[in-house]
Amino acid sequence: MTTGVIVAKRIAQISDDNREFVLAAVIIAKSDPRFFTGTVRSASNGSSDRTSLVARGVLTLTLRDSEKDTINCTIWAKADVITHYDNSFDVGDVVDVQKPQVSSAVSCRSEQYSPNVSSLYWLTINEQVPSSQIVHHEGKQLLELKLLLKVPSVRPEETIPLADIVASGTSCRGETFNVLVVVRAVRPSKEIRITRTNQMKSFREVVVMDQSHTGVVMKFWSESLIKKINAWVPLTTVLLIADVRIDFNEYYKTVGLTMDRKTIITQDPNVPQLQSLLRHAKNIPMQDVDIVCSLSSGTVDPATISTVMTVQQILDRTEGDLVSEVDQFTALCYAVITRLDLDGSSRIVSQRCVHCRTLLRSQEQACSKLDCTGHNTPALEQFFDLSVDLTDHTGTLQGCRMIGATAETVLQCDVKTFLGKTDTQKTELKWMYLLDRCAVRLVVKRRSAVRFQNLFSIVACALADPTEVEAKLKVY
Repeated sequence: MTTGVIVAKRIAQISDDNREFVLAAVIIAKSDPRFFTGTVRSASNGSSDRTSLVARGVLTLTLRDSEKDTINCTIWAKADVITHYDNSFDVGDVVDVQKPQVSSAVSCRSEQYSPNVSSLYWLTINEQVPSSQIVHHEGKQLLELKLLLKVPSVRPEETIPLADIVASGTSCRGETFNVLVVVRAVRPSKEIRITRTNQMKSFREVVVMDQSHTGVVMKFWSESLIKKINAWVPLTTVLLIADVRIDFNEYYKTVGLTMDRKTIITQDPNVPQLQSLLRHAKNIPMQDVDIVCSLSSGTVDPATISTVMTVQQILDRTEGDLVSEVDQFTALCYAVITRLDLDGSSRIVSQRCVHCRTLLRSQEQACSKLDCTGHNTPALEQFFDLSVDLTDHTGTLQGCRMIGATAETVLQCDVKTFLGKTDTQKTELKWMYLLDRCAVRLVVKRRSAVRFQNLFSIVACALADPTEVEAKLKVY
């Protein structure tokens, strides 16, 4: 029986016999609105009813009013009303839900597509009930409810390391997990055309990291979140993400994360692990490694490389510190050599220690490592160390390293023979390969986790038939 008196309720007090009440809560998640054509029945002057098609929509808000209590609220209305709600309310807003309908969450068909909540009930705002609405809260609970934005929807102990997700490969594709991460890089918003609807949709990619892994890309589709990402600060903003979906990114050829309808993101959560994660992010050590020698160590078998990538795909995957020093990747790239300075001032030959293979700088005559035999008894060897540019129809990879045996195979001579050539012979050798079409096998490796530089090493290079290369470029 309706009394006409509106009482204030907490989420924990809601039951299926509640009717006239108002709930004050903060929005912790919001879905993108979905629109469809609905049938509305209206009375006519005759004995029968008439039906008409009306654009309608649905929008779901996830609400919290205490550290423990959360609930979902779905709004059903005409398209213009849903658009109004979508533009008026966002994550972080404190609202009053007035006279909602209450139903059991178990019987709600939308439960499997919405965030997991603590309440056993579901709220619905329907335009058929004029007094049922959501408005901005202006009461004394405003500040108290705002503080709940820092309360995560899952405990930090329920998160898993990014390294475990990456190690799972495609076996966990489509599953959801909880992660605690720090933003490492933010990429600009992009647009793609959805084949099913032929409409353009925006998305944004953010590279996230934790103490187990230095970079996994996460894709965001939510329009409201795409705008909020502008305020995220690399190596400073921490995110506790509940129910993030695991996906395999075909473009980057690697495991990634993506938003799901069930996903809830808590920014800078009040958890003890936050400070240790920030310290780790801001104190990533500089790698004091011999880059050239490590790349020419022969740890990659060129015959096992089957992934084909364009230059742009390689560049995109190495932007924003997507991969770490240990997370190198390999690719087959069909391109042309557009820079090969065999007769100029560029470095062509380098020296390294025979014993430990450490690279020696030009002025050094012995190994710089004190514990190496070559420090007191120098034993050096020369090797090709060429910098070349590779270009395809999507862009240019600058400064690719062609090192050691790979360069000898391409130039069809060893270092001693090359150094014995005249300048004219070196020029002739250069033009034998410059602008020739080739199939290049690359191993891409992170040079510095702090400076965000990349180093592209050519582990195999073979001249290919121009027709074959052109055909590959059209496909990829």
